[in-house]
Amino acid sequence: MAVEIANLIVTLPSWGVSDHPLADALAKAGPKFWVNVQKSPMKMLQLTNDARQRATLRELADWDEVKDSRALNLIAANPESPEAFAKFDDLVLAIKLRVQRLKYSACDDDTALAFSEVLRACDVDKVGPQEIVIPAKIPGSGMELAKRITERAEDNELCLVLEEVDESGTVAKQLIAARQRVVRLPIFGGVKQTLEKTPENDLPIYVLINDVSSVSGVTEGFNRAAKNTADIVWVSSNHGLLTYAVKKCSGSRSLEVPSLNAEEILNKISTDSG
Repeated sequence: MAVEIANLIVTLPSWGVSDHPLADALAKAGPKFWVNVQKSPMKMLQLTNDARQRATLRELADWDEVKDSRALNLIAANPESPEAFAKFDDLVLAIKLRVQRLKYSACDDDTALAFSEVLRACDVDKVGPQEIVIPAKIPGSGMELAKRITERAEDNELCLVLEEVDESGTVAKQLIAARQRVVRLPIFGGVKQTLEKTPENDLPIYVLINDVSSVSGVTEGFNRAAKNTADIVWVSSNHGLLTYAVKKCSGSRSLEVPSLNAEEILNKISTDSG
């Protein structure tokens, strides 16, 4: 039996029967770093229904004609926005027809990289992640992203915000407050899941999180299992999210990783001295 030195609970959401690509990569690479990886998605994602998809396309058409000359800023306001966009074929086609006017923004580095890959894979645009505007100092900060977009906005620029149905919409709200023209495009939703089980061994427990709801889901799961949440080591590339998680679970600590790369995450965990 392989030696294990730590547990890693991966809470990244999944789309139907398919796990998050990073969750799969972590599970495959885990044994190499002596880490026991447990995939526990805190949310099951899906595109909105046909009626809402048609409403989204009408909203875009009402605000922007294909032959318009004004700049369009396509914004991935949520880490899962790029994947949702790739699955929404009719929206991809509508955006392709406007590609000559497009600019791009994303909530953090990792989302910018995913957005770049999706835009290439969908044959929309060959844009590098470094060309996508992100928050300068605080990854995931909707307020900072909105500020950077506003500073770089052209006259009459239209912001198209790709977001989850039930999220707070910080980016869109801040842009509207800054008098930018905004179309909110809630193209996907999620059903919250519970943490079915916690590791039964005595090894350190690391938890990879990507949003506030995953923190709550894990905390509730630990409480149901009568396990001490102070034993959790939260893992993320988002400093603000880690600060929130540690504050919510008194006594827990955090481990910040430079990016959401499977081997980087596992190496950081396997060499963590606490």
